[in-house]
Amino acid sequence: MTRSFKPILALLMMMLCGAAATAQSYMTFYNNDGSAKNSWSLLDVSKVTFDEGNIVVALSTGNQTYAINDVLSIKFTDTGSSDPTAIGRIDDDAAMLRIATGENSIRVIGANQGQVAIWAVTGQQIYDNHDWRGEEINISHLERGIYIITINNSTFKFKK
Repeated sequence: MTRSFKPILALLMMMLCGAAATAQSYMTFYNNDGSAKNSWSLLDVSKVTFDEGNIVVALSTGNQTYAINDVLSIKFTDTGSSDPTAIGRIDDDAAMLRIATGENSIRVIGANQGQVAIWAVTGQQIYDNHDWRGEEINISHLERGIYIITINNSTFKFKK
């Protein structure tokens, strides 16, 4: 059964694009090793759905399917050129940001304040702290599953 998660895509786009001053033009999937898996112009993406552990990207040229477990992150960027693989401005703080998940907590490495939010893959916001001060985030109340965490302007996927 295929279920459309347009609200999730819209939410991710608002979170990642809303804070930036320029329009975001590309969506890029990254492998678990951090390398870019694939990048598309958002003009070519008609929808993104989740189906039985897979992410299905509907493009004008046909569908492309990726296992959720193989995707480390999805980023929306504007490289400033027609080449979606070009490197834009690199923010030193964002480049050093990492998360470490434990059984009942998440530790953020590379940031000590800002805004943190956790989302279920259903689009439900689980946690929101606009005045986060670097403390570990308690996730003991979360059920086992896959979640998305945003820290300032960086987004990560994690499993509990």
